[in-house]
Amino acid sequence: MALLPLPCCNSRGSMAALAMISHIGSKGAAARFSTTFIQSSSRPSRLHDIDIQRAPCRIFPSISTASAAAATTTTRRHFSLDNNTNMEDILPNKTGDRNGLIRYQILADDGHPLRLYSRSPTTTDQSSSAMNNSSSSSQKKRSILLLHGRTWSSQPVFDLRTSNNDDKQQSTLQSLAELGFDAYALDLRGFGETPRDEGGYTTPNRCVEDVKCAIDWIARRHDENYDNYGDNGSNNETLTAAESSIAMSTKPALLGWSQGALVAQMYAQKHGPSTLSDLVLFGTIYDPRVIYPRKPLFDESGRLISGGKDAVKPPAPEVVNTVAASLEDFTLPGTICDEAALEFSSVALAVDTVKAAWDELHEFNVCNPALVHVPTLVIVGAQDPYVQWDAQRELFERLGHDDKSMCVLPACDHAAHILKARKMFIRSVVGFLLRKDGF
Repeated sequence: MALLPLPCCNSRGSMAALAMISHIGSKGAAARFSTTFIQSSSRPSRLHDIDIQRAPCRIFPSISTASAAAATTTTRRHFSLDNNTNMEDILPNKTGDRNGLIRYQILADDGHPLRLYSRSPTTTDQSSSAMNNSSSSSQKKRSILLLHGRTWSSQPVFDLRTSNNDDKQQSTLQSLAELGFDAYALDLRGFGETPRDEGGYTTPNRCVEDVKCAIDWIARRHDENYDNYGDNGSNNETLTAAESSIAMSTKPALLGWSQGALVAQMYAQKHGPSTLSDLVLFGTIYDPRVIYPRKPLFDESGRLISGGKDAVKPPAPEVVNTVAASLEDFTLPGTICDEAALEFSSVALAVDTVKAAWDELHEFNVCNPALVHVPTLVIVGAQDPYVQWDAQRELFERLGHDDKSMCVLPACDHAAHILKARKMFIRSVVGFLLRKDGF
């Protein structure tokens, strides 16, 4: 499968028509992308409007087997993979079977349950698998974790389906599964089927640690030798070159969308080199000029309400989501069919009835591209109204790893992965992840 021609930014920041702009260091594979630049005109400039407000994990698969008509009586099976006592999946199932959506319950390091999703390929025909070109019989399937954005959880964002068999290939989870990837999507706290914790708020630092929990479990699930590689990279020097290559290829990739890309970037800065194979920042709202203010430490009565574990925060607000809000990311006429947009709205309002309460957004201020030492793809819709183009260029240029690419998808806005041009998105992501595998 060949990459479609895609536009991107050249060194002067101008829009250009090409497959992808890629910079790979002398130790990496040679770039495979053409570089014929064509000037483009308009650039959006509006910044995303953001609401201001380790221990090993246990995992419990929950596979619903009932039909959609009998979703309230679904059957689940639960088991533990770490020799702990079997535990019932206590998380809600808000949407029923959804034609085989696989649910997992992860217990985070503080004991809070988190919902993780995956899909199985609908065919066992390996001739169509993106992994079929592997040059080594010992090569394991690649895995990837997907992070949603500020408002909507993983089911509407990464598993949109307007038919039971997803014949329109709208589900990102399903598309990646069909291409041979073990793809997972995480509901952060307060989103989808992951409940709020006792504090009620969703904070960037807490999200990063929950992502660490999911990444560790995915890695162990798909590589029994994961712990031998050294979570901090300390044991890597004891591996042979071949073993090191396998260790890297079996580490999960991480993709974050919108505000989820900020969480992914924070994770990569803190844990990336030892736990990730690749990083994908999709529609990121990173902007070095945006400094999130700290909240006051004390309220009017002198009570500590921020800045420490002893702080007593006011109850988290419960703001009801609306149909209008569920459709606001679709800004380009003709880029998504009515059926898909309405299905997105329906699923979004079913699983995210109340908005998650983000707090401590100043924690995003640590985002610094120079601290990202993981191969990175920056991908964005050419008409995304939520990004600043000079910020996108600066992000790409300052990334701390020389194996990096930037891809701009034509005629796409913020939700490029579920628009009519979604196959370009999938091919761009897969092309980057398999750039050294003969894809």
